[in-house]
Order: sequence, then C-alpha cells, then structure tokens
Amino acid sequence: MKKFWRCFVCNDIHYGVNPPEICPTCMAKNAYVEISSAEAQKISGMTKGDFNKQKFHEAIEKFTENNEFQVNPDKERVTMLLDGIFNNEKNHGLKYCPCRLIMKDFEEDLKLVCPCNFLIHETYKDKGECWCGLFVRREKI
Repeated sequence: MKKFWRCFVCNDIHYGVNPPEICPTCMAKNAYVEISSAEAQKISGMTKGDFNKQKFHEAIEKFTENNEFQVNPDKERVTMLLDGIFNNEKNHGLKYCPCRLIMKDFEEDLKLVCPCNFLIHETYKDKGECWCGLFVRREKI
C-alpha cells in the first residue's frame, strides 16, 4: 500500500510503497519518515511557492550528477520546459511533464510528475532523451 513520506532534511514529499533510500532533492540517505496525507498536503502547500524554477533547475542538475543522463544543454529548451512544468503545477497542483497529458487518475498521473521514470521509456532507450527532452543521455568522453 502506498503512503506519504517526508525527507526530514529538506521536506521533500514522496508517495510510494517505500521511501527512496536517497532523497532526490537533497541527497540525504535514509532521511524519510512516514506522514499522513493531510501533513503531506499541508507541507506541499507551504513549500509550493518557495520552490521556484531556479531552485528546481538546481535540484534536477544535482539529480543528474553521477548518472548516465544530464539536463539538456539547450538552455532555451530547458527554460521552455521549466515554464511548462511550473504552469502544470499552477493549473493541476503537481509538476507534471509539460509534454504529456494527465488523465485525472491520481495513481497514473503520479507517473508523469517531473522527473518521471524516463529510463524505462522507449524514447530514452531509442533516442537517449526523456519524453520532453529535459534529460538527455550523457555523451561518453
């Protein structure tokens, strides 16, 4: 059964059967505690306005460190995608991928929150980029 989890270091909220071992936002290890849905909603509402595009961009840059993928080096495209992500948060409550349609099924739509699990998608396997192109396979040196 899925539950809400909160990183006690940075207040990142995770919804799943188990919490991540490493927080994708602050990289703290084993830092999640189980919380109620009401607490998750309250925390999300309090931090929503504070987590601007610049902080989100910094967080996804950190997320890509030591991975086979990176944030797309095309700054104009990244800016456009971040605008779409934040418009989705404003209009739909979560940072959904700007290139995919939400279905209004909470469980299914959680799969579309950025960053999604793009490593399993054919687009990444074939073209080396996530669905919208925010993340691209790192060039081998």
